[in-house]
Amino acid sequence: MPDAPDHPPEALAIRTAGLSKSYRHNWTGRIVTGLDELNLEVRLGEVMGYLGPNGAGKTTTLKLLTGLLKPTRGDAWLMGVPIQQVSSRRRIGFLPEQPYFYEYLNGMEYLELAGQLSGLAGQEAHRQARGWLGRVGLGERPRLVLRKYSKGMLQRLGLAAALLHQPDVLILDEPMSGLDPFGRRDVRDLILEQRERGTTVLFSSHILPDVEILCDRVAIILGGRLTRVATVGQLVGASHQQVEIRCTVVPPFAPEPGLVGTVERRDRPHETSFLLHDDTRLGEMLAWLLRVGAQVRAVTPQRATLEELFLATAARADADAHADERRSA
Repeated sequence: MPDAPDHPPEALAIRTAGLSKSYRHNWTGRIVTGLDELNLEVRLGEVMGYLGPNGAGKTTTLKLLTGLLKPTRGDAWLMGVPIQQVSSRRRIGFLPEQPYFYEYLNGMEYLELAGQLSGLAGQEAHRQARGWLGRVGLGERPRLVLRKYSKGMLQRLGLAAALLHQPDVLILDEPMSGLDPFGRRDVRDLILEQRERGTTVLFSSHILPDVEILCDRVAIILGGRLTRVATVGQLVGASHQQVEIRCTVVPPFAPEPGLVGTVERRDRPHETSFLLHDDTRLGEMLAWLLRVGAQVRAVTPQRATLEELFLATAARADADAHADERRSA
C-alpha cells in the first residue's frame, strides 16, 4: 500500500487526495476507471518517477494535474494551489507524451512563442529561446522549420519549451521517448540540473534504468491504483540479493536438500558457476561447495534491479486481481 500522507501542505509541490477519473466507453457505454482514488505526495525539490505499464493511469494523472482533463472526483494541488484554478499552472513546465508542434515555425520561433505564452516579455523570451535551443543541442540550425525535425529533435524542443520559463514544478510524460542514448544522457543531465536548482520533477517513464539513476522516490501505479511509493533503495533493499559463485569445474553433484530450488548451476568449459537466489543461504552454499572439493574463485552479489522489482510487483498485483475475481464469482 502507498505511504499515508504525512507531510504539511507547505512542504509539498504536488498533492492529490482521492483523485479519480472515469470514462464512458465509446462502444459499450460502460464506465471505465482510468484513475482510482489517487493519494500521492511529491515533496518540494525531489525527483519522483511515476511507473506503470501502458494503460495504468500515468498519462491520465499528469493530464489531470495540468488541467487537460477534469477529475471525476477528488482534489489536487500544485504548490498549494487547487488545480481547478488556472493560477496553479503558472509555475509548472509540462512535456506531454505526444506534444503538438506548429510545423511551419522554426525552432527559435516556437520557443519564443512558448516563452511568451508562459509569461515572458518578448526580449526575455527571445533570450531564453536562444539559450535553450543551444542547451538541448539544436542551436546550430535555429531557423530550421519543425516539419524537418526528427522525432528526437522534436522531443528535445518540447523539453526546452517546458524549461525556458524556469518552472518550480516540472511534469514530464515519457521524456526519453524517441531519443538515442546520447539524447537520453542529455535529458538525464537536464533533470539533474533542475533538481540542483530546487525544481520539483515528476516524470513517467518506461526506461527503468533512467528512473533508477534519477529518482529520489518512485510511485508504482497498476490498473489505475497506486500500489507503492518508496525510494529506490527501499525497494531494492527489501528484496533478497542473488549471489553468483564461480568455481573450478565441479562434478555434477546434487546440492544439499535444503538448497534445492534456490540455486541454478551453469557449466562452462573451464569453470562452473552457481546463481544463489537467496543471499541468506550463502554460508550453507559455500560449505557444501567445500565439502565436494570445489575451489571457489569469486563470490559476487547481484542486487535486484528496479526493473525486476517492478515486474514482480506487477505480477503480484495481477495475481491478486485474479484471486479477487475468483472470490467474487
